[in-house]
This record gives sequence, C-alpha cells and structure tokens, in this order.
Amino acid sequence: MDILNAYPDRPGNRPIYTPPNGPPQTDRVPPAVYEAMREDNITAYFHAFYKRLSQSSIAHMFPKSEKNLLRAADKSAAMFTFLFGGPHLYQQRYGRPMMRARHLPFIIDEPARQEWLRCFKETLDEAPEKYAMPAEHTQSVWKFVYDFSSWIVNALPESEDS
Repeated sequence: MDILNAYPDRPGNRPIYTPPNGPPQTDRVPPAVYEAMREDNITAYFHAFYKRLSQSSIAHMFPKSEKNLLRAADKSAAMFTFLFGGPHLYQQRYGRPMMRARHLPFIIDEPARQEWLRCFKETLDEAPEKYAMPAEHTQSVWKFVYDFSSWIVNALPESEDS
C-alpha cells in the first residue's frame, strides 16, 4: 500500500493532492441563518441542492437512488445546520465530520469543485424565497462555501497529475 495514496482504488488511480495552505480560514456564517431557516428549511435546501447535483456533470459521485440521494443530503444538512449556527447535529448523529477524509474516495479536481459550486449557487439564489434564508446573509454563506470548498479538492487536473 502506498502510504501517500491510501485509496488505491480511486477512479483513474490518480494521486491524492493536498492544497498547500491547509484548510482555509474563513468567516463563520452568522447564526441568524439558522435562526431563520431552522432544521426543516436547511434540510429542504439540501434536498433541492442534491437533486440539482444528481443532474449535473458530477452526478456520478452521488447516490443513484432517490432514497440514498436524500439520505446523503440529510447528512449534509446536519453538517450545515451547525455551520449555519445551529446544534451539532452531524456530530451527534454520525461522529466527527472529517470532511476532507470522507471525500478522498472521489476524484475532486477544480472543475468538479466548480460544478458543485454552480449547483450550490443556483440553490442559494432560491434560498431566501424558498427556504427562509435571510437575503442579507446569502453572501456570507456563499463566501464560506466558496472558500471552504477549496480544501475538498483532492486531485490536480489530469495533465498535472504526474
């Protein structure tokens, strides 16, 4: 086993890339987001987001059945409940988040990140009207997600892998 590539079965056997500056330091999302949305609207938001992802160019990274897709969305909603200023639902239900480690089995390069961000932004644009997200905080949510998502990138473009 290659200690630097603990997931030898990654698609294309591409080496794992780690962004050089570590996890980004970004501002927290204001707790007013959770106070307005609560768990139900956050969950509805992530169901819509994951349905959008299931139709995207990165759909192959997500569960195929609707039941499993919504289960995955529920896990993200639990994580974002905390990130939006609410209780530690993810930790209570699933343990430590380990965001980067949980994504290592997937090839996530910059184009995949941009597609994920596109789907998130389209859902975020609907959030004030559909999910009770305070419009004045959508930019801080976007900044947090945009900045943090860079840490999940785990592969260089194919031309730079070697």
